[in-house]
Amino acid sequence: MNSDPDIQTPMLDNLPSLTTQKFKQYVATISVSLGAFCAGTVLSWTSPGLAHITIDGTNKTNGTFPTDEIPAPGFKITKSEEALVGAMLTIGALISAIPTGYLADKFGRKLIILGLSIPFLLNYLLISFAYNVETVVAGRFFAGIGLGGICVVAPMYIGEISEPSNRGMFGSFFQMFLSCGILFTCIIGSFANWMSLSLILAVAPVVFGVSFLFMPETPVYLVEKSKLDEAEKTLKELRGSSYDVSVELKTIQKEIMESREKKATLADIISDKANLRATLSVIGVLAFQQFSGINAVVFYTVAIFKAAGSNISPSLSAIIINLVQVVVSYISILIIEKANRKFYLMMSSSGMMLCLAGLGMFFHLKSLAVNVDHLGFIPLGSTVLFMICFSIGYGPVPWMLISELFSPEIKGIASGLAILANWVFAFIVTYSFPIINANLGDHVTFYIFASVMVCATIFVHFVVPETRGKSLLEIQDALNR
Repeated sequence: MNSDPDIQTPMLDNLPSLTTQKFKQYVATISVSLGAFCAGTVLSWTSPGLAHITIDGTNKTNGTFPTDEIPAPGFKITKSEEALVGAMLTIGALISAIPTGYLADKFGRKLIILGLSIPFLLNYLLISFAYNVETVVAGRFFAGIGLGGICVVAPMYIGEISEPSNRGMFGSFFQMFLSCGILFTCIIGSFANWMSLSLILAVAPVVFGVSFLFMPETPVYLVEKSKLDEAEKTLKELRGSSYDVSVELKTIQKEIMESREKKATLADIISDKANLRATLSVIGVLAFQQFSGINAVVFYTVAIFKAAGSNISPSLSAIIINLVQVVVSYISILIIEKANRKFYLMMSSSGMMLCLAGLGMFFHLKSLAVNVDHLGFIPLGSTVLFMICFSIGYGPVPWMLISELFSPEIKGIASGLAILANWVFAFIVTYSFPIINANLGDHVTFYIFASVMVCATIFVHFVVPETRGKSLLEIQDALNR
């Protein structure tokens, strides 16, 4: 069980003389977001990594591997083994999603976050010195454990150390660092060999783990464990020595006492209107995040650039798209508190719908043998605009809602359930995308994703409650309406 310090907002509003220092909140948020950076590296490793060992993969210097040539790690893999390597990441994430929330409630956010640096590191060490495909599969399984776990506990940690007025801004760090990890891997992968790539990426979990050693536990968890002196000290560390933390501390205590009277079970989620709506809202936006077609657009980046008549290399095209995502993710940090969460989600889905429809139309015309040489700006512009729309809404906001919508007594189990659902959706999209694409065509695939984004806009408008600047009690009232 846990709580959320944002419930003190109404009382603090009556104390305008109190000001906080946000430096420590920035440092702690950046430190835990390095876990998201690690997650980004394992997500994007397959593109440059598997190119070294897939039988018909592309070697960065020689082109296609000759059948008698042995790639860098000393072995080659088939297409079916390549699929297994990719799927193992999702399997690991599915396994770690639900228990991570429970373990964070039992042993603390800090200990679990520190522990998650280990599977990230094991992944890259196993891959660096792999001598067969089984070793790579084992590494990717550990990567999935870290990936699924950090997606649960990092947003929880950020939400519990942040002030309500800055919760959205700090929550956006997760997506930005995830994007930075993806971009970093694309850049390193464009020139590094098998071992160099993995060893360089192995530095990230080391930096993550070492930096987080010096970060505080959340005051919410400390109050839950009746460590009031430590909770008060931590609040002063996070808010500043001149800030009177007594009101916030008493409010956390009150909320913890109330949450102890309730038992966090799946039955509570189903039977309680507010809990059910919160869970459906979070799972819904995570589903639309996956079904937005983000992976399809990333997968098609090279083809889209070629269709636009560009001679840019595949690695450079991937770097450009991921750089756009990083820049816009940073911009979202600066503007996320300027408008409502629902506004950004609806603007994001509407923009992606138009971009996906544009891509569908372009590939549809190509399938009809129409000359589209003069329309090269459509696929290129649609791809860049798609990444902008995703990064400003469906990239960061779903992770923020995980920490904002769930009541204290269900936050641990509901967060795990939401992340579990997220990886199930990711698996469905990854598995079904090539099948739909092969049987119905490129254009139909993009049209389907565009239709899903229409549904996403309607869903957010009618189902998802607004959370910006609201206390936990205000959010729960909104969920019960």
